[in-house]
Amino acid sequence: MSPSPLPPSLSTLPTFPPELRHQILASTALIPRDASGQPTGLHVDDGVLSKGPAHDYALHSDDDDDDCACPAPPTALLESLRATSLAADARTVLLSQNRIVLSGSFAASLKWLCAQGALVREIRQLDLCVDPEQVEAWGEGEGEGESESLRSGEWAALIAFIRAELNLGNLTLALDAGLGQGIYEEQQVTEANGQYVLDSYRKIVEPLRGMGGQGLKAFLVFWALYHENEAEAEREVMGEGYVARGKVESGKRDPFHPHRCLHKG
Repeated sequence: MSPSPLPPSLSTLPTFPPELRHQILASTALIPRDASGQPTGLHVDDGVLSKGPAHDYALHSDDDDDDCACPAPPTALLESLRATSLAADARTVLLSQNRIVLSGSFAASLKWLCAQGALVREIRQLDLCVDPEQVEAWGEGEGEGESESLRSGEWAALIAFIRAELNLGNLTLALDAGLGQGIYEEQQVTEANGQYVLDSYRKIVEPLRGMGGQGLKAFLVFWALYHENEAEAEREVMGEGYVARGKVESGKRDPFHPHRCLHKG
């Protein structure tokens, strides 16, 4: 079966060299951007391309979703290119030039990564979001009373896949629990009474220990509480002496986009 016709705006692209094809594709909706032109990352929530967990948690209600200014995922463009000669180029750009943000079900995230096939090694930036409900479940007890999140092994399976299948030497991995900040403020959970949160954080980090020794390029942690423990977690994964570069200070972070400052300018 011959490839499907390309969208008119991209009809001449297959004749260009690969580097130029990728550069042009990177200027399309394959790289979601906000109103200021800043890339927002490619959000995959419960295994489906979405506007992201921040959208679901706090930025909008279902009633005003139609008026939402958050960039839509590039689902339509991907579908239009799926059966064309640019399909592989499009997926390469999608995975290599976006910060991939996984949230929701760990099993669904693993399934999505598996579905990328060999191109999963193109991922260079990967954020693993752990939401407040998952953090709370992790702290529900030990032994037989341990939460289903731990007993099921879904988190460990996701990390094992990343260790085995992604190109760790080119990968910056981030662990993001920042969405809990507003929830904890509403529930009046603080460092004084939220020891279960810190205990949960430590359990979450356990399967990632030693990835620095496997060649992981960089590792960043964004906690909603106990910011002073982020560096400890990063060293547990990367090794003694490791210092994460370029992180926004905890008091200046946008909780919905922890890689960015809350107040710009």
